[in-house]
Amino acid sequence: MVAAIVVFIVLLLVLVLVHEFGHFITAKWAGCKVEEFGFGFPPRLFSIQRGETTYSFNALPIGGFVRIEGENSEEETINSPTSFSSKSGLWRVVILSAGVIMNVLLAWALLSIQAGVGVPTLVTEQNNTTLKDFKTYIVDVAPNSPAAEGGIKSLDRIVMVAGMQNPSLTQVQQLVKQHAGEKITIEVDRNGQHVQLNLTPRVNPPPHEGALGVSLAETGLQKVVWWQTPWAGLTRTWDMLSSIVSQFYYVIKQLVVAHQPVAGTLTGPIGIAVYTNEATKLGFSYILEFGALISLNLALVNILPFPALDGGRILFVLIEKIRGQRIPARYEQWTHAVGFALLIGIMLLITLKDIRHYF
Repeated sequence: MVAAIVVFIVLLLVLVLVHEFGHFITAKWAGCKVEEFGFGFPPRLFSIQRGETTYSFNALPIGGFVRIEGENSEEETINSPTSFSSKSGLWRVVILSAGVIMNVLLAWALLSIQAGVGVPTLVTEQNNTTLKDFKTYIVDVAPNSPAAEGGIKSLDRIVMVAGMQNPSLTQVQQLVKQHAGEKITIEVDRNGQHVQLNLTPRVNPPPHEGALGVSLAETGLQKVVWWQTPWAGLTRTWDMLSSIVSQFYYVIKQLVVAHQPVAGTLTGPIGIAVYTNEATKLGFSYILEFGALISLNLALVNILPFPALDGGRILFVLIEKIRGQRIPARYEQWTHAVGFALLIGIMLLITLKDIRHYF
């Protein structure tokens, strides 16, 4: 659990800092004055001043922000050469979209590293000769089965069965069948700790269960040579992003067209922490993939044309260009304030749902 907490905190820090660094570096590139680079949302816990920028750490670690001079289009800053509001529409769109772009690039980097480390792949008859580092996992445990009574749990990795070290899925099945009706020792890796359990496989198990009452899966690592990792990472980034877009389309369709609730398909910080714990149990490669998945989800959410999000701010720039004149600053500020309040409300509702589900 400690390892999962550390991974969760590091993952959150990296995702937020990478996103906000995109805004920060492009604002600097455009000649804007960055007044504050904040992790989390106020109230402020502590801060450090470096040059013209305050680097702050805030109490609500659910995001971050970069405060740029004139970002809210105050009239007195429009003519300032270091003001966000003085920049062209193209520059403002670049600055606002840079966080999303950085999250996509982060996912690409993580998946490229994973391609070199090895992508976990289910073993089949077609690929079993190309994979390495095979591992056999417990996928599911039937109630009242020898496995359940003996303490076997889902996601346990089988380390030893009846004296055989690191058996394959086929070998596990053969050993269990050979020792039906006899007590055998099974050693599993659970959260990095090896646990030995004594079980007696059934001679006549119920239909569709098996002697132990478990479902098994065997995985291996699909590695590519180092010079192919960027292309492999890019391909998987595209596939993952396409899948996420399809899921977003489904959620919006269910909500808008079918008028069906979608709360069950959404999760917040607590749910992400739970999934981080599961990824940590499975190993480094899974952490890389989970980090890429969260980064792409963050990118897609932020580009949505909703007030207070990057996409909502970009929408105001586009409306301004279509109208040929600036939208009054007070209207834009109030719109983003209401949007931010709605987002916080949605986050609280999702968090309450997660608390009821996981606790």
